[in-house]
Amino acid sequence: MTFTQLRILLAVARTGNMTRAAEELNTTQSAVSHALRGLESELGLSLLVRGSHGVSLTGAGRAVHRRATLILTQLEALEQEVAAARGADTGSLRVGVIPSANARLLPRILRLYGESHPRVRLTVIEGSDGEVLDWLRTGAADVGTLTAGAVPADVAGLVTRPLATDRMLAVLPSGHALAERASVPVAELARHPFIMSTGGCEPLITALARAAGTSLRCHYRVRDTGSILAMVAEGLGVTVVPELSLPAHHPGVHAVPLEPASERTILLALPADPLPAATAFAELAGLLGTS
Repeated sequence: MTFTQLRILLAVARTGNMTRAAEELNTTQSAVSHALRGLESELGLSLLVRGSHGVSLTGAGRAVHRRATLILTQLEALEQEVAAARGADTGSLRVGVIPSANARLLPRILRLYGESHPRVRLTVIEGSDGEVLDWLRTGAADVGTLTAGAVPADVAGLVTRPLATDRMLAVLPSGHALAERASVPVAELARHPFIMSTGGCEPLITALARAAGTSLRCHYRVRDTGSILAMVAEGLGVTVVPELSLPAHHPGVHAVPLEPASERTILLALPADPLPAATAFAELAGLLGTS
């Protein structure tokens, strides 16, 4: 059993696809397949289910995956600590991000971190709150961003700190009657066809409607923010999105604050025993996140 085999197993489990895993690891699909067959042969277990829709872990594969994650995380920590003791700055850092944070909040932090730690290999994985939380729990991500409220109160082994606050805004077609208002109650939005974001904000939006004593008429459910804004611009409905999700310019839509004002908090989350590179990233992000 080799570290390379374990890294390949984790990459295939994360991507669900041999080809994407090979691309991520800068190797060939045949090399990935060969390494996994060798690992399964050595262990005497089937670790993967190979189907027409991708690759998934078997029950035994999930157990091996958990141990492999721990082994590789500890190996990475050892390598980074030894490098630090030598005065070097090397290793890798996997950052799990929610889409709205990745759109406008993280790019500057990533750039400055890359400039100050040029020998650390940065990998950014984008996903929903639930996905990022799972990556942090399993070690697939070393540091991540989460929406406050998405982290269960009983979650263990995770340390969070506020990174930024983000206003929730009503987004309307430019010619919409409500677009001329200084603010818009959620109850007013409930009278119009609603385009619900499924990229992570749905629980918060639903809670806002519930607090207003209303329910939203969800005509569409869409994950990608760009698609949502295009649909609003075509007059297909209205929506609510975090301010950080909005591009600097998007023709055909107008954003208006909610009434009463509503904000969400974006958290930076790390394991209880983070990698040195993750600690350095969190320190930099803490300095830049609210600036």
